Amino acid sequence: MDLPLSRQCLHFGVCGGCSHQHLSCEEQIIEKQKVLESLFAPYWMEPIAVTPSPVRWHYRNKIDPSFAFKWYAEAPPKGFPRETVLGFKEKGRWRCPLELQECLIAPVGVDRLFPAIREWIAAQGLTAYHSRQNQGYLRHLLIRDGKRSGERMVMLITSPGELPDAAGFVDAIQSSFPATSIYHGVFSGRAEVAFAEEAFLLHGKERIEERMVILPEEACGPDAPAVDTPEDFLREDQGNEDCLHFQISPMSFFQTNPLAAERLYGAIRGWCNEQPAELLYDLYGGMGSIALQVADLYPRIISVEEVAAASADGRENTARNRVDTIDFVTSTVQDIFTKQPLAAGLHPEADVIVDPPRSGLHPKALKGLVEWAPARLLYVSCNPARLQEEMGALTEVYRLESLRAFDLFPHTPHVEVVAAFRPS
Repeated sequence: MDLPLSRQCLHFGVCGGCSHQHLSCEEQIIEKQKVLESLFAPYWMEPIAVTPSPVRWHYRNKIDPSFAFKWYAEAPPKGFPRETVLGFKEKGRWRCPLELQECLIAPVGVDRLFPAIREWIAAQGLTAYHSRQNQGYLRHLLIRDGKRSGERMVMLITSPGELPDAAGFVDAIQSSFPATSIYHGVFSGRAEVAFAEEAFLLHGKERIEERMVILPEEACGPDAPAVDTPEDFLREDQGNEDCLHFQISPMSFFQTNPLAAERLYGAIRGWCNEQPAELLYDLYGGMGSIALQVADLYPRIISVEEVAAASADGRENTARNRVDTIDFVTSTVQDIFTKQPLAAGLHPEADVIVDPPRSGLHPKALKGLVEWAPARLLYVSCNPARLQEEMGALTEVYRLESLRAFDLFPHTPHVEVVAAFRPS
């Protein structure tokens, strides 16, 4: 597949997703660098290098468009049956769903899957769920793929109730977007989230596999090359055997752009390898993606994650990769500073990596880190503005040693930042 750099999605300007598609990827990198340097100017005066994503298009391994009722500029008569729409929200208009025809950052092939799903829905007479009225059936369509494995997963998330014509649903997917794993997920709450309380396997394997290559730090700099699509990338990336294997379940968290995450993790590995301690704390550790990347560098790693299912995935993946040095602790990060037995064993000479969600560190976690002041701290942030807000507290006891960025989200304003600290 050949997508020119100037190509824009059919929905560009209307969809709330890729706001930077009017710029080349090189221009996007420059823009992100300027924003970061302005944002962190009070704390960092040097240039901030931005490592590009290795692929420009179809880099995401997961999307979860929602079902909603079509919005009309003029309200239709009372009782008029609104059509069910599958897609995202329009930019700045959360009431207006966008009928998605293509998505140039989604897994390859979703443009064939969407019409097949719509045809099956129409044949079954199914309609979207309406959260305010607490009525309706269809909620989200969760789509995943493994960039290196080629395996795919599709889950239809609905309100409670048996899935009509499950065999027809499987056929609709297999004829348009052949999948390794197909699920029916059920969610009974009113929140508009792509989450399933129960998951029923309709076809194939319970999990899909993904592989991630362990890269040396020198392959992860701002001059690293980029190509258009995952297919282009994999054609040029033959013979790399040093990799990790992951099993991904429907609700697992996994890096959205795994090929770019390999470069991020390579940089993290470089930091760890500079002067590794005897112990690493991996806070907000998820399913252990970072811990596994650096497991050979530490005699012991403690990964702390509050989602029990993620900890369970981590234990399974460590066993799959024959790693026995990682302890998975299911706890909030803030609790490790106040509850036994971890609180009594927090070693100041340890290395610490924190990779919090977009909301940043919990206030009690930030306070605990400042009081703990471990020998080395690496902060991985998907929300640079939030990290900048926390810099005041962190720099009371830490010295910022380096600051770099990784473009995990081309065509969007988002960027991942990695900040290295030592006690001042």
